[in-house]
Amino acid sequence: MAEIFISGDPISARDGINIEEVRKLLVNNALKSIQQDQQVIISNIRHFEALIHTAEALNRMVQGMREGLSSDLLTLDLREAIHHLGTITGEISTDEILGNIFAKFCIGK
Repeated sequence: MAEIFISGDPISARDGINIEEVRKLLVNNALKSIQQDQQVIISNIRHFEALIHTAEALNRMVQGMREGLSSDLLTLDLREAIHHLGTITGEISTDEILGNIFAKFCIGK
């Protein structure tokens, strides 16, 4: 039977050698796998589009910071990102959202 080593030290379940190290290694690998596999599913197209627009605005802001743009110009992209997030959280009510509500739901009939 071949010996198994962890960090150069032998492992033995029968003798209880380095079992805690094996456990830690397995837990760490499982946690890494879980963190890498986590995905968010956006089921509402309006939310998806708002998140895309938010990411675009934030990317423009970061690029502007790298290029040394003034804070006045950077603020425009930041405000746009906040606006798009607000359409998801309900802090901003636009005509498009209201139109969407009336188009999808039978209100007042």
